[in-house]
Amino acid sequence: YEFIEKYGLKKWRASTYDGNNGLLENYVHPYLGDKKLRSIKTKTVDDYYHFLETEAEPATNMGRPMREHITASTIHDIHKVLRCAFNLAVRWEYISKNPFLNATLPEHHEKERVILEPEQILKVLEFTNRPEYYDYYLIHCAILIAIGCTVRGGEIGGLQWDKINFEKQIIHFDRAIDRVSKKNMDMPKMNILFKFPNLYPGTKTMIVLKQPKSDDTIRNVDVPQSVLNALLVLKEMQDKLKKELGPDGYMDYNLTICQANGRPIMTEHLNKRFKEILTEMNDPDMDPQEIVFHSLRHTSATTKLLMSGGDYNSVMQAGGWSNLEMLTRRYGKHSFASVKSWPARWMISLMAKASVSHRKMIKMKQIPQNRYCSSL
Repeated sequence: YEFIEKYGLKKWRASTYDGNNGLLENYVHPYLGDKKLRSIKTKTVDDYYHFLETEAEPATNMGRPMREHITASTIHDIHKVLRCAFNLAVRWEYISKNPFLNATLPEHHEKERVILEPEQILKVLEFTNRPEYYDYYLIHCAILIAIGCTVRGGEIGGLQWDKINFEKQIIHFDRAIDRVSKKNMDMPKMNILFKFPNLYPGTKTMIVLKQPKSDDTIRNVDVPQSVLNALLVLKEMQDKLKKELGPDGYMDYNLTICQANGRPIMTEHLNKRFKEILTEMNDPDMDPQEIVFHSLRHTSATTKLLMSGGDYNSVMQAGGWSNLEMLTRRYGKHSFASVKSWPARWMISLMAKASVSHRKMIKMKQIPQNRYCSSL
């Protein structure tokens, strides 16, 4: 397809490429693939979206429950791809007008992510602070990095020991771990730094260390000493495992957050283990079905925004966001239950001060009058 070859391959990263390809193959080509560009009008698009929402069958995803209808979120994703494709068609002068610009989309409200309160994070950290068990202590350190550095799961999995400066208390984030399709290895946007050997032959994907989404993601982050102290304990545990398992049993890739045999840990594995921890804790206020490992990034960003008095630029740089829009739209709208009463308390305090000031002014105005009366 010309749109994919001349635009998608150059502009999209591997995950975006696979996702958009899937949308086109599953939902666009079966219904619009036989139509000529000039025959597609805004009414055609509206009818198409209505059909997707009410009649079309959702594509099956391995490991996920089957849905009865295509979600509004998926239709919005389809719209983004087709709007982009038809903008390109206008630029190439295949058509004069993009019929997707004024199309009617189903109503869609992005679900707000459930995040943990700082007090709940402390509970999880206390529960996982077990240096005698590598599995528990590993997730303990992963949580500390996520909270202390406001980083993504892929960045945590891709962190290596030589990127941690214990003296300057800085971690340098310049790579992320990911699983990519072998057929996408040579994409222009795919900057692979290292390929992990596959354990099984014939696999279609490969785990890699790659450069992050944008240059803004490459950054130095100041790290609390408590986080560094925990990482030193983890380093000692890994050194002990290396000796016990030997070079044949421990695959040393210099990874900070890794399996007990040195192999990398993917974001989905961090998420799975995090949910298992929450289930094991059995805290009624922390629902494993609602909370994911990435929620920690939201908690971290919200905490830093509160502590900095709303310094969005500093938090944006620390978290590696390329623009403020993402930070304010996805992360800046959260608040903690413990601080939701701050505005009311501040207003009460302000009004109390104003009341005291008002009484002082009345008293001052009364002083000359009393003096005058006493002199009569």
